[in-house]
Amino acid sequence: MISQRVRTIQPSATLSLNSRLQDLIRNGREILNLSVGEPDFPTPEFIRERAKEAIDDGWTRYTAASGHIEARQAICRHIARTRQVEVDPSQVVISSGAKQSLSQCLLSLVDPADEVLLGAPHWVSYPELVRLADGVPVTVETRSQTGHRLTPELLEPHLTPRTAGLILNEPGNPTGTVSSAEEIAALVEFARDNDLWIISDEIYESLIHDGELHSPYSVDPQRVSLISGLSKSFSMTGWRIGWTVCNPPQAAAMGRLQSQNSANPCSVSQACIATALEHHDHPELLSMYETFRRRRDLMVEGLSGIPGINFSIPGGAFYIFVDLSERLGPAGVAPDADAFALRLLEEKNVAVVAGSAFGCEGAIRISFARPEAELLVAIERIRDLLGVS
Repeated sequence: MISQRVRTIQPSATLSLNSRLQDLIRNGREILNLSVGEPDFPTPEFIRERAKEAIDDGWTRYTAASGHIEARQAICRHIARTRQVEVDPSQVVISSGAKQSLSQCLLSLVDPADEVLLGAPHWVSYPELVRLADGVPVTVETRSQTGHRLTPELLEPHLTPRTAGLILNEPGNPTGTVSSAEEIAALVEFARDNDLWIISDEIYESLIHDGELHSPYSVDPQRVSLISGLSKSFSMTGWRIGWTVCNPPQAAAMGRLQSQNSANPCSVSQACIATALEHHDHPELLSMYETFRRRRDLMVEGLSGIPGINFSIPGGAFYIFVDLSERLGPAGVAPDADAFALRLLEEKNVAVVAGSAFGCEGAIRISFARPEAELLVAIERIRDLLGVS
């Protein structure tokens, strides 16, 4: 018998879609895949070279369950440089990707029936990870007109005696939201006033197009659990390295949990953490970041002026979240966004993800982690489906 906990898990919409796309491609379809959140750049050569050296240097055995001390020390230096907070290696738990970090963080913080506030649209896995921890996800709707930013005013009506915490994600997936320092400070103050913990998912931390990252961890490191990793900012998705930085009792609890459910993450990948973080300004990385900035501008220009669609300009990451609700319905191009995404795939060979996967109907997420030539073709096909010449 399959447990109730696992029977109710919904598969990741983005990964499921990508699997279907690969089937179509193998069958000869030429599809412009703007659905999956993965940089289209190779892992930088200087990191790959370090991995080869690490194998020869003996980084092939078990490490401490929470991660090798040298790797955790490198993360501490990174946090001091980027968040202006001095932390001890005992506050760092390295896991097999940010998704595992998030899951273990929630398992360490959430008691049965605890409610966790999520801004919508939100990353696809947040509600399921909360449910796996026996918690209750509570979505709080945001609007494109205000950049999909969460505010205390939006959160306040959703508070109940069971509210335990709040998940933030900036730069955001699927919206690319980047808030100001004042906006982040207001959210931390709201959490203090209501005795809530905060999980801050900052996996896209270096992919900032406008302004700079303002981390809630810098405001209240005792209340905030910081999640990040190497996948997005260093184009190391398959290396599976993420981490949590949090207060010492929570880090110890997460370390005990990880010692039982997975033990240490890949040792060779851990050996590359210091090299990656200490060369954050390497020309290969800066070139990648600049390319994503140009692609963001290309997408904004190409989609602007289309009647009946709305979007906020993404300040980071590599997505643009487009509200199509005015173009949907009985008199529209499709009944809903799921049907629109299907038409776009079947008729125009362009893959995007419907907003329902992110807790937001009537919208699609477009990833611009593809070459500019493909993005230009995709924009024209989207415009064509929407009847815009």
